[in-house]
Amino acid sequence: MMATASHSKITIRQPGPLKAKIATAAALRGMTVTSFINGMLEIAAERTLRRIQGREATERDSAALLAMLQKPAAPNAALRKAARRLRDLERG
Repeated sequence: MMATASHSKITIRQPGPLKAKIATAAALRGMTVTSFINGMLEIAAERTLRRIQGREATERDSAALLAMLQKPAAPNAALRKAARRLRDLERG
């Protein structure tokens, strides 16, 4: 049994010249006005979400980096060992 897609309705008002332009663009793509508008709205929504979510991630990453810089972790055993080897190499 095939599931049916759930649809909801959005009503928009636009100036006559814009409606004509949209209808022409849809026809040139071989699409209905509804499918053209849905496609364009989806593209705009995806772009907006990516931009905002990316900004949020950047802000979160910046805050985490700042916190690490303000209170750095103590060096672990591997880092201390590497530092000793570097000092030994530099002394020759």
